[in-house]
Amino acid sequence: MDMLFSPATIGGLKLKNRVVALPVFTGYALPDGRVSPLMMQHYRRLAKSGAAVVVLPNVAVSENGRTSDRSLLLDRDEQIDELRRLARIIKNNGAVACVQLNHAGRYAVTDNPMLPSAFEAAEIADSISTLKNLMGNFPFVKRFGLTAHAAKMAAGWMQEMTDADIQQTITMFGEAACRAVAAGFDMIELHGATGYLIAQFLSPRTNRRAAPWGGSPDARMRYPLNILEEMRARIPENVPVGFRLILDEKTEDGISTDQAIEFAKRLEHYGAAYLSATVGAYQTMFIPNVVKQLAKPGYLSKLTKQLKKHVTIPVIISGRMVAPKLAEKTLQNQEADLIGLGRPLLADPEWITKAQEKGKIIACKNCNTCFQNVALGESVICDRWPKVVQDRIKLETHFTSRHGYRTLIVLTSIADFTIARTHIRQRVPIHTNIFDRQLFINVNGEKDFDKEAEKYIEWCNQYFRENLKRSKLENLIVRESQDLLGLVMEHLKDRFGFVVIFYNETASWKEELLLKAPADVVVVRSGVHPNLKKVLIPCDLSDFTLMQIRVALHTFHGRSDVEFRYVHVSKSPDQAMNNWSKILDNFETDPATKLRIIQPDDDATVAEILINETQNGEYGSLIIGRRGGLTHVRRRIFGSVSEQLLHALPECTFAIVG
Repeated sequence: MDMLFSPATIGGLKLKNRVVALPVFTGYALPDGRVSPLMMQHYRRLAKSGAAVVVLPNVAVSENGRTSDRSLLLDRDEQIDELRRLARIIKNNGAVACVQLNHAGRYAVTDNPMLPSAFEAAEIADSISTLKNLMGNFPFVKRFGLTAHAAKMAAGWMQEMTDADIQQTITMFGEAACRAVAAGFDMIELHGATGYLIAQFLSPRTNRRAAPWGGSPDARMRYPLNILEEMRARIPENVPVGFRLILDEKTEDGISTDQAIEFAKRLEHYGAAYLSATVGAYQTMFIPNVVKQLAKPGYLSKLTKQLKKHVTIPVIISGRMVAPKLAEKTLQNQEADLIGLGRPLLADPEWITKAQEKGKIIACKNCNTCFQNVALGESVICDRWPKVVQDRIKLETHFTSRHGYRTLIVLTSIADFTIARTHIRQRVPIHTNIFDRQLFINVNGEKDFDKEAEKYIEWCNQYFRENLKRSKLENLIVRESQDLLGLVMEHLKDRFGFVVIFYNETASWKEELLLKAPADVVVVRSGVHPNLKKVLIPCDLSDFTLMQIRVALHTFHGRSDVEFRYVHVSKSPDQAMNNWSKILDNFETDPATKLRIIQPDDDATVAEILINETQNGEYGSLIIGRRGGLTHVRRRIFGSVSEQLLHALPECTFAIVG
């Protein structure tokens, strides 16, 4: 492995070896385009893998350019700090941090997609019909939803970009590049592949404009070259900009290899620091004969060798570099300068270490499980991962989805409005920008209820506009209801992940809701204790503890002013600490997360100990669970400890999980 682990350079940046962690889209971002705890963990693991460069994928330069609801965004300065944390994690763990900037064009999740040329109705129908090749990768029951989604997307393909649109997106790329540099990324990559906007301008199949943006190969190159020129003019010279390049679109009227090579030469002339090669686009990569070609290990080597004859900048090869011997051979044969690992590193993050130590690598099966999840709007999992890890990712997806944090707030008195204002100001849960329904029920017949409700709604709207971006808030006033529990349970069917109620010792229906809410809904009972951001989390150290940890991390994500205390009552502290370490390791939680172990006296019950701990520590919030943990059976009865805590601490805010 002499060449694979030899140093290299890209645009003056020194690389410790020739392995690049390719930009594999994971869907780990939060729905509002921010960095999630799961994403931090994933890129820490990738950076620790030993790769010289880690490329952060598919960061959208605008809201209407996102490939998914789970794409990162870099269209506002407020996002710089979030991305800085991610860049720092990559760099602190030994890798060069690179960010891939993209605009999805016609594949964006938006009602107003950007595309170089409008599609005729017949072309749209043909595009949808080609999905039959893609659909074969999914279970039959999932195909209908995907087809409907594709049809809805294609309906927006009948309006081409104006010159103003084109100039605006060029500027957006330049502005995003400046933010990436401010966030501390060492390198930037332009996504010119897979059929996204830049590739759509390059391809004669999707760009049928006249000059100056189409009509000839040179004109079709103008858009990406202008973007590169814009970025180079805005960012420091010592920040390399690379390009993800389609070498063959795999369709007769698409980008050919000859066209791609001519474009590559122009890219080098305009200052591109490297080329990261790929083939195919969404419309072609699932055609049966193309699938067969792309299944072969090292399938890109002939094309990249041809490319290298025409450029002097480094070429990164992808294309199922499944084995270290194949990677070394590719370098020795001068078919590439660097080896890109995408799914192989996903399947086995220790690929590089094992290559050095001649260990047994867990190979990617090319089963497309990772792609299926992303296409279905979920987060990436790999079939090679242990089941406990797959379950953790699925749980993360639920808690970070719009459904998972979509919150129903039930207000039944004027006093509730005051408590709700306090909680919203302190952003508990922090993802209040995702909840979208408040239910007003004048249970006690208060004379001024409607007037105070109007004031509260006006306050919410103003606060959300000023503080919580992309807020969606629906307010429903219920005049009469004989069955309050039934009413709330009916609303919960509308895809809510949280329901918030306010403590009232005389409202028996609220206690019933705590017991009967669906297992996948977190019930928050809000209290008046002022220390909302001092949180006690009693743990039983079963797998259920994961849910409590995740609710804590995601509810208060990004807050440095929140104090968490995990506590466990046990007569066997050594065994408890061993179990805690396993939980942190299995679920990739920060190993520095501390657990307070309380050894009980013979006379004290667990509930009494926890009540005393809460009161003495002046904790204002608790995250507790129903008995039963992570089972498929929906438990309807609280464990006695949780029940006693709820009754003994009416002033505290509780999140009841499971």
